[in-house]
Amino acid sequence: MSKGFDPTFMAVGLQWLFAALVSISFGPSTFAQKTGTLRMLIDPATGLEFVVDHKYRMQQREVKLGEGLHHFSVWAPERRVVDTTVFVIADRTSDLVMRLPFSVEYQQYRSDLGRYEDGKLMRQLSPLVLVGGLVWTGLSVGSYGKAKDQLDEDRTAYDASVDPASINRLKIDIDQHNADFRKARTSLFAGTALSVVGAGVITYVWHKTKQHRKPTFEDKEKVIFEGLSWMPGQHGGAWCAGVTIPLQR
Repeated sequence: MSKGFDPTFMAVGLQWLFAALVSISFGPSTFAQKTGTLRMLIDPATGLEFVVDHKYRMQQREVKLGEGLHHFSVWAPERRVVDTTVFVIADRTSDLVMRLPFSVEYQQYRSDLGRYEDGKLMRQLSPLVLVGGLVWTGLSVGSYGKAKDQLDEDRTAYDASVDPASINRLKIDIDQHNADFRKARTSLFAGTALSVVGAGVITYVWHKTKQHRKPTFEDKEKVIFEGLSWMPGQHGGAWCAGVTIPLQR
């Protein structure tokens, strides 16, 4: 005995066939997410890192992202963390152009390092003033002694001479040698004064710089940036967020 045609079975079959045809015809264009390319034209390029949408930490200079608005936290050594948003257009290449500013801590470090280097240079140069003064004084002492001895000889010869011509010549020599003596004495005073000043400079510089220590740089912005990525854990993990500085493109 033959069975009759079942219209319900036929209707269900047609529905399944239609669904399959729709999936085959429209599935790729319907479900595939369109993407665009974003190039990172950021200064500095060395050591650059960024976190996309508070999730994905990257370093490459070109990324493919789904079409739409994306959040970026960008950081490089010695620079501030900068937050910005970029709209990625499908099937197009866009550029993120940015220059990261130096962090406050790095600017303070450079200032402290400059003062430390200046103090170090002063400590190295200050002894030269004292050395110069001592050398000057030593040479002046020799010149002063010679000039005084010569002047004493002239005066002794003048007192003992009875020849008018010799006395006149000795008068001229005494005037000249007396001028040399005064010059040598002035030079001696100047060298002594410079030595005293040099000693004072050394005392002052060493007193002002004795507490100076070479500064070290602590990149606090790196600590902030490290806290922007996902930290996995036993119960699925957690987000570690930090304070960032909002800057637009």
